[in-house]
Amino acid sequence: MNSFSCSCDPILIVPTMTQHTQSLLLHLIILCQAGTHSLCYDFTINSKPAPGQQWCTVQGQVDHKNFLSYDCGLDKVKSMSALGGKVNATITWEEQNTMLREMGDTLKQKLADIKAENALETLEGRMTCQHKSSGCTSGSWQFGFNGRMWLRFDSDKRSWTEVHPGSNWMKEKWESDREVSEFLHKTSMGDCRNWLEKFLVEWEPELEPTGSVSPAWVCLATAP
Repeated sequence: MNSFSCSCDPILIVPTMTQHTQSLLLHLIILCQAGTHSLCYDFTINSKPAPGQQWCTVQGQVDHKNFLSYDCGLDKVKSMSALGGKVNATITWEEQNTMLREMGDTLKQKLADIKAENALETLEGRMTCQHKSSGCTSGSWQFGFNGRMWLRFDSDKRSWTEVHPGSNWMKEKWESDREVSEFLHKTSMGDCRNWLEKFLVEWEPELEPTGSVSPAWVCLATAP
């Protein structure tokens, strides 16, 4: 499992350290002192968008607070709050935008494969990564249609869980696709985790530590 831990014992920064070393140590201290925080990206992929509707949109949240809105088709990103404004001039922000577009393209292709078999036109996906107060990180993906969660991918264990009755066909299809599992693991435990760690350096003074994020379908409306 890709995770890290840190010791929160006092760290002494001495003048003989290089600026790069001091920067790394300060980054480590911030992560050690951080509580539990989560980064969430909600993807909506539409295979048949109506006029004026985009084929892919992404909403970004940190601790359930909106900070980003991204239009994959137009390749335009908007900072949605002061939290977004704190990081939208960073290299990490640009790296994030590039990867969000790549994720959107990949999910679009997977939706095309699904639609060919089941005529489902709009895929909703949620990528979450979490930095825990223990210093470890976790990641997951959730997928659904019409606001109802169908599947959950545990990135730590690389395992699938069927949530919605009748979605076993999709679970079996993606479970047998190693490329899909590797993509979901890499993006949630690699890219997302890296963004959260770097953004927390700027965000930590503004955020209150939260409890663990439930695997519930939080960002999408729950269908009756």
